[in-house]
Amino acid sequence: LFVPLAYRLGLHAIKTELEDLCMRYRFPKEYEEIKRRIDDTEVERQEYIEQFIAPIRRTLDSNNIQYEITARVKSIYSIWNKMRRKDIPFEQVYDLFAIRIVFKALPFPSEKTQCWQIYSCVTDIYTPKPDRLRDWISIPKSNGYEALHSTVMGPEGTWVEVQVRTERMNDIAERGFAAH
Repeated sequence: LFVPLAYRLGLHAIKTELEDLCMRYRFPKEYEEIKRRIDDTEVERQEYIEQFIAPIRRTLDSNNIQYEITARVKSIYSIWNKMRRKDIPFEQVYDLFAIRIVFKALPFPSEKTQCWQIYSCVTDIYTPKPDRLRDWISIPKSNGYEALHSTVMGPEGTWVEVQVRTERMNDIAERGFAAH
């Protein structure tokens, strides 16, 4: 009941937490197995993320963009759901983690244009997977969510999801319309 409600209100962080909590109690073995696999790769993942982010930081800095980059691991529920939906093992979930670029939008050009410019900076460094571009800037989701998502090929042939959004878009994504 509360997961769809949180989704409809645009409360992504709450939705994700509730999904993981439900899974933890409904499917404890599967939950613990995925959690263990994520925990086992923590050090390598952090090193990889730093290596992946470094050239993006240099490019954004050279373009005088005020931004913050964060990395996050896909939620346990989301991993499990993808494994079930696609009938694949854990090793074939290629978008285990993502980076999010949240930037301070300038008054001009439009937020949409600035998002695409940052996307272009990223894809000048890493090759995008054409069928994994999600443009929720041109047409926001029904719950008001706005962002650009793309999956790009990082070093060592690892796919990484990159999300681009403004501070305003991030507030709405994390705390819903009430934040705005």
